[in-house]
Formats: sequence, C-alpha cells, structure tokens
Amino acid sequence: MREIIGIMACNQDYVISSHGELPWKCPDEVDFYRKMVRNQIVIMGYKTYIQMPQSFFEEHTVIVFSRTHHQDNNPLATFVSSLEEFDDLKNLPADKECFMIGGAEIASLFLKGKALDRFYLSIINGHHAGDTYFPIDLLDAHPRTLYLSNPAFNVFLYSNLKE
Repeated sequence: MREIIGIMACNQDYVISSHGELPWKCPDEVDFYRKMVRNQIVIMGYKTYIQMPQSFFEEHTVIVFSRTHHQDNNPLATFVSSLEEFDDLKNLPADKECFMIGGAEIASLFLKGKALDRFYLSIINGHHAGDTYFPIDLLDAHPRTLYLSNPAFNVFLYSNLKE
C-alpha cells in the first residue's frame, strides 16, 4: 500500500483561505511546500485544482477529487470521486511520493478515512481573515513534533494517523 502524506498551511487561527486565495504572503513556506511536492503525485480537491497555474500540472502527477466534475480538458489531471476510486488507480508512478495538498474538504475526507500516514502542517504566524478553515480537530489526538522552525512559520509533523 502506497504511503500518503498530507501537507498544507494555515495561520495560527487555522484559516487556510479567503475566497479561494491564501490570505498571507509567506515565500519561505511556499519554498518549503514546493520542495516537498516537486515532481511528486499530488492529490487535491476541485476548488484547489481550479486555482493552480498550468505549469503546476506539468511538474506533477495530479489526482483531482470531485463528486461532480469527472474530467475536463486538462490531459495532465486524473479525476476520481471517492477514496475507493483513488485506491483503484493502477498507473501511478511507483518512484514518486504521494501528497494530499488540500483543501479543507479533501483533508477531512482523507483524515476521517484514515487514508493518510503522516501530515506536515505549516502554521503561518499572524492572524488573517478567511472563510475556510483547516479541520484541526481531526489531527488533535495524534502525536506531533516540530519539524521546521522559521521566524514566519513553523511546520509540525503529525504521525501515526492510521491508528
């Protein structure tokens, strides 16, 4: 069974977006994220998918979760509608890691379904207005360690998510 890793960012109030956009500017955290997922398999929800630039799809193997959109004109994305359909995918590159990158609905689906092995959660310092929140209650019971400390953000690694 392939390991699946969650990776997302939120502020200290667990806000992850405002009207589909990141409500902060944190270049160092973006660099961390890009280094982690570059050229890997990335899993995202449809709302995250429509925010991504075309260049993102050229650098990653992209899986999009959507209950209503089953494909579009992007040949660089594979659409699935459930964890079961995702598990049935056969042609994913064996030499790549698999990252669930967001948003809130897909994070909840994977965490509730115990489909993630570990989770890197960046906490951006500061308060930012937003309308979408990270489901932190789904991680609270799991062990966490400080993975990376930076003046603008900290990255916590949550482990034992399938227990």
